[in-house]
Amino acid sequence: MKLSRPVKIMGDSRIRSVCLPNKRLTYNQTTKCVATGWGRDVEDGMLPGKLLEAKVPVHDNAVCRKKYGHTVTIKSGHLCAGHLDGSSGTCVGDSGGPLQCSMKDGRWILAGITSFGSGCAKPGFPDVYTRLSYYLPWIRSKIKTSEISPL
Repeated sequence: MKLSRPVKIMGDSRIRSVCLPNKRLTYNQTTKCVATGWGRDVEDGMLPGKLLEAKVPVHDNAVCRKKYGHTVTIKSGHLCAGHLDGSSGTCVGDSGGPLQCSMKDGRWILAGITSFGSGCAKPGFPDVYTRLSYYLPWIRSKIKTSEISPL
């Protein structure tokens, strides 16, 4: 999507726009990614009342397939990320939140959307996200057919 004019965000300098990924974009464990959400920080905990973030490494889907075994089918439309030691990750209430990755050119990419995990940052199990690049054709088809409504 290309905007007709630059985005101007007033106030907080930490708030920035995020780009859709390129279809050919790949990620690895050195890609700097951050999952954010309004969910709990422990399974039975209280909702935080503020946006939380977790810096997480991206894993090849084969890692998720091996970790989850036959209990979950990991497909091409998934993206796996999280610390295998359970030090941080997503939790209950984070579903639908973004997984954003910083590219070498300084842009931030919306790499995924929080989908599910095996508990809250459970050791041995990365979290699973919807891989945005996989759904780009569908996203672009919806953008082309939609009229933009004024705010």
